[in-house]
Amino acid sequence: MSNGHKDDAGKSLIVGGFAGGIAALVNRLLAGKPAEAAEDRWDDLLQSQAAIILLLEELKEAIAGLSIAVSVQTPWVAKDPEQIYSQDIRVIGTFFSDMMVDWTKGKRLVIKVESSLDQTCQIYSIGNYVDDMNLASDINGPINVAAGENHSVGLAWDDWHPFIGVRITTAIAPAAGILNIWAVIQE
Repeated sequence: MSNGHKDDAGKSLIVGGFAGGIAALVNRLLAGKPAEAAEDRWDDLLQSQAAIILLLEELKEAIAGLSIAVSVQTPWVAKDPEQIYSQDIRVIGTFFSDMMVDWTKGKRLVIKVESSLDQTCQIYSIGNYVDDMNLASDINGPINVAAGENHSVGLAWDDWHPFIGVRITTAIAPAAGILNIWAVIQE
């Protein structure tokens, strides 16, 4: 990652080096002839001015030739998947994930549903401003997960809640299978 302060310091060193060179040139030209007539000193000053203009042109070219690339890398690293639900549901009802996922520092969140249940269930992403299932709000609508089916739900930026969970409903009691749900956060 480039640092703007270091680049500015490098430019200052280049500019300072040229300015120091100009001052040294003027001093050298004038110091060797302190007793000469004003006319001769004037000629020396004109030569110094020409030398200064040449140095300034070189400085301008040097600065123009500097290419400063600034890149900012913000790696989005996914956390390890967290299993938030794993049950062999055998009754009709409403169930909640075992935990809420802390999405306070996340950029993206994926909920992965794997069902080997022999009946359809509905999955709702729910969100809350605290780590509590009570009074959690639905995020978008339900997702029907057919018997033996898998789904992934990627929550959008505007779906953000500090804590995310899952509500599961069954209309027909499954006789076999298990429902597994994972959450993966990308930071």
